[in-house]
Order: sequence, then structure tokens, then C-alpha cells
Amino acid sequence: MIFLTKSRVEYADYQITVYPPPCPYRCRYCFWSTPLLRARAEKIRQRFSFERSLGEAKILLEKKSKFTVVISFTTDPYPLQEAYSLRTRKILEILQRSKHRVMILTKNPVLALRDLDLMKEGDFWFGTTITTLSATSRILEPEAPDPMARIEALRKAKESGLKTWISIEPIIPGLSNVARIVEETIEFTDFYVLGKLNYARQLGFQDFTREEYRNEVKPALKLLKEAGTRYFIKKELLKVL
Repeated sequence: MIFLTKSRVEYADYQITVYPPPCPYRCRYCFWSTPLLRARAEKIRQRFSFERSLGEAKILLEKKSKFTVVISFTTDPYPLQEAYSLRTRKILEILQRSKHRVMILTKNPVLALRDLDLMKEGDFWFGTTITTLSATSRILEPEAPDPMARIEALRKAKESGLKTWISIEPIIPGLSNVARIVEETIEFTDFYVLGKLNYARQLGFQDFTREEYRNEVKPALKLLKEAGTRYFIKKELLKVL
């Protein structure tokens, strides 16, 4: 029997995982790489099936109430193999016929642009993750597409008429420069999500202070408020601000 997977974030109701862990982009800050959660990731991988993912999408198609669905948090929905496997596209083909808001989150939005024909027909939000625009991104996200390429793909999606969003997460004080990310993208981004670095010590980072987070985030919040752009601060970050 198939049950819907509840979202673990406050701004969405459900999520659909299209590919099992591990995610191919090997981001150094990924919480799935911590010893605490590595065993859980392995369990997810062992019981994962794409048929289940399709089943979840079909259940959502029948739901009469409108929900927000994210694709996806556990792993990126656009690994390189999506170019020929079309798994994410098959999920989107189902959800295209639903009334739900579908928020796509990927570090490979250039590949995701292929599916604009589907996204234009439903309530799809085209999103990407940006952690930093500095050269440090090559260390933090060794296998992921370049952040500037992600930004350009987001711009193209917006020009095509889609709603766009950015997850600035995890915010790493001294590295992220959140205000610069906002400055570079605010003209074509409808919604931002901001989140802190969790499991810092387990991932080999220092524990950052409240002051460091505030200094990192507050200039960006000022820009967002002045522009009237919607944003959401995740609860872990809100606690330190």
C-alpha cells in the first residue's frame, strides 16, 4: 500500500522523491552524509522504487484539496541520468493534471528547462538551490552545475512565464553572502527560502553564532523587504535571528 510522504519543511505539504539516495552532486553540507542520517539514507535507498513515486503522484492527482508538493528534498530530481530516464518528467506529466502547487527544486535547472512545456500547463514553480556564488561552490558542491548557470536557467524560466524560487540553504556565514545572491536574482525570482546550516560539527564546519547569522542574513532581508519580494525563513534559522 502506498502512502504519501509528508514534507519535512514548513512551506510544503508533501514531497515526492524521484531518485534514491545518494544524490550524485555530492554536496559537502548535505545532511544525508552525517553519520546520524547515513543509515536512514541507506534504508530509503533499499526500499525505494520508482513505482512508489508514480503511485504517490497518482494519489495526489485524485486529491480534491490543493496542496503544495516539492520535488524533491531527499535527492535532486534532475541528475544527469534524467536526460534519458525521464523519471521526473513522468511524475510531472501526472501532476500537470492536478490542482496542486508543485515546487521543483534542483541544482541542475539547465536540464530542467527541457520540461518547460509541461510546467507551463500546471501550477509549477521552477526552483534552484544557491549556497554561494563564490569559487567556494566548487568545494562545497563538487559535482553540481555552476551557480551562475543555475541563475541563468532561472532567468530563462521566468522569461517563459513560470513562477521561480530560490532556496538559499544552507546559509554558511562568511561564505554564502546572501545579499549578493539576492542582488543577482531578485529581478526574476518570486520567492526565497532561507535556511541555516544544520549538523555543522558532524559535517566538519564550526558552530556559527547568532551574531554571525544575523550579520549574514539581515542585509538580504532588507533588500527583500524593500523590493516586496516574498520570502520564508525556516524555523532553525528563525531561532537564531
